[in-house]
Amino acid sequence: MGAVYEEDYRIPGFLGDRFGRAGLANMMNVMLEVSERQLEQLHAGIDAISEFHAGWVITQYHMDIHRMPKIEERLRVGTEATTYNKYFTYRDYWIDDAQGNRLVSVSSNWVIMDLRTRKIVDVIPELVERVGAVSNRKINRFPRFKKVTDPDGEEAFHVRYFDIDSNGHVNNAHYLEWMENSLGYDFLSTHTLRGADIRYEREVAYGTTPTAQFQRDPDDPTRTLHRVVTNDQVNAEAQMIWDDFSA
Repeated sequence: MGAVYEEDYRIPGFLGDRFGRAGLANMMNVMLEVSERQLEQLHAGIDAISEFHAGWVITQYHMDIHRMPKIEERLRVGTEATTYNKYFTYRDYWIDDAQGNRLVSVSSNWVIMDLRTRKIVDVIPELVERVGAVSNRKINRFPRFKKVTDPDGEEAFHVRYFDIDSNGHVNNAHYLEWMENSLGYDFLSTHTLRGADIRYEREVAYGTTPTAQFQRDPDDPTRTLHRVVTNDQVNAEAQMIWDDFSA
């Protein structure tokens, strides 16, 4: 397996909700920040991949959440690049509390995009091997999930300049933020996240107005289904698992 990298971390207060919990998007940004520092140390980060006129692009996340991290809580955030094949490279993330209890586990699937053509290209072994990823022809399968068929609600979000990342497209955490926010104040105030799966399909461009739609799963009251669409094209799909929350 790859090189394990961990950092002590405290989530700042301005990234919490009204109950002092980190939201899904901010939690993922923390893990991505830590992994980016590992990539930079091993010369596999943004500057290194830019030498190939390319960028890292997330395609899927699978998340298991025992408890959402709290602001100012002492945490240990870790990451590891595991394996890669011709098309994909896989990376794990985790967050532990000060006692070493696992709060969050995330597995992910990444591809490489040619920033000149905006097309996906083969994985660059030179890059992924710098972080200790091991070549493996196996393609990891992520959980299948239901699709939104009859939305219960939706909310539109205009894409602003600061939503765009170094790859020239919307930072992947914003999709999570839009999906969660579409559920509304009352739902988010009374529920806490226990798990999520998200699959990214198409880029969202600057200046567009994507819509985050959600549907309560009629077969499972703990699950919500989500998608982000722009002009009837699906940009991302997800499912989230919830528990009732008591502050």
